[in-house]
Amino acid sequence: MKSRELPQKVRALYKAVVELFLEGADLNNLTVSEIAAKAGIGKGTVYEYFSNKEEMIAGALFFEMKSACQQMYDRIREEKGLYNRMDLLLTSMERELTEVNCILRALHIMMDHSALSLRLRKLAEEKDEGDMLFVDLVRRIAEEETEDLGELEEKDKAYLVMVVLSRIVCFAMYQLDPIKSVQVDSKTMREMICQGVCQDVENFRAEKAGCPEIRRRKESAE
Repeated sequence: MKSRELPQKVRALYKAVVELFLEGADLNNLTVSEIAAKAGIGKGTVYEYFSNKEEMIAGALFFEMKSACQQMYDRIREEKGLYNRMDLLLTSMERELTEVNCILRALHIMMDHSALSLRLRKLAEEKDEGDMLFVDLVRRIAEEETEDLGELEEKDKAYLVMVVLSRIVCFAMYQLDPIKSVQVDSKTMREMICQGVCQDVENFRAEKAGCPEIRRRKESAE
């Protein structure tokens, strides 16, 4: 279902799943009764919209992730320059630490072999072109920063996205360190991560700018 087509009761069920998730619930052990009670909806009504629990929970997580990522990208695209864009992204992650923890938990769910994991991965694989997950958000940023290089090969795009993601994951792990074993304040760490991403992208741009094939593409475009 498209987000604009979501019935009110489906929205209520999705909201209930996310709230339970934020409260620390184990989604694999969550019951339809618990979700329906949280949403204020009768258990039987759930099956008017969903075939099973996994379909409902996966749908809720997917809807929440793509909505949050789209909202984040809408804010980021207003910023000028890669450093400022990354700073906004990391600042938001720092401010919304609970949500970051939930994103990591959701990623962990996607990597196990449960029925929920399979359903969530299927939704991600079959998502509409306009749906944006976190990797898509990072890809958009990376592509916009390298537009002047012309159309890059998919392997180059994938590499650049993974490089940027690795920096972001480092910041997330730093924020989630309960004993702050790394003796660096958050502002300094954020600045270092932003500078590191900028340097990574600049190094990539310099390498590709010197590639004969890239030069030919740019000259053809001009």
